Amino acid sequence: MIKNRRRGKELEDAILDSTWQLLKECGYEKLTMDSIAENASTTKTVLYRRWSGKADIIISAAKQHLPEFKLKDPNTGDLKNDLVELFFPVIGIIELLAEDTVRGILRDQLQKVSFIDILSTINSENVLTPILEQVFNHAHERKEIDKEKLTNTTKALPMNLIINAVLIGNLNKNTIIHMVDDILIPTYKHTLDM
Repeated sequence: MIKNRRRGKELEDAILDSTWQLLKECGYEKLTMDSIAENASTTKTVLYRRWSGKADIIISAAKQHLPEFKLKDPNTGDLKNDLVELFFPVIGIIELLAEDTVRGILRDQLQKVSFIDILSTINSENVLTPILEQVFNHAHERKEIDKEKLTNTTKALPMNLIINAVLIGNLNKNTIIHMVDDILIPTYKHTLDM
């Protein structure tokens, strides 16, 4: 039963607070739109007017409740260190959200879009792509790579590796160091030999 009629920001805040609380209590898989509506003293209809599903509402709740993370353009003077410094904060974001939540959101969001849309997002429409472009520019200026010989595939490789590590539940500092040392650096250094 709805206790009082709330609207606008007051209602949205109550829903997002409820979502965040339930997510912490029961985890992604057990969280339902029904439980969110009940806990926020509203209806599922109200939820679906604002969000398309559980993943969307959790993303909104996370934006409201997590500290703001600003990924910055590292310029340490070394490509390897730049990549490590760029990717380590991603681990912190995932730890705050919990791996099962991140995997659930990725799984549910990936079901809604076509494979072409997924590739487009990995290649261009994400927070890391412009920062990676700057990392490549710095490395090119230091003559560590030949940026002109990077393909779209090699530019998107870090995002693909990060997403894969999240999906299999293996994103940690050791995984990032392995990705950088054994996959990314050899791939990017190879541009100098081409």
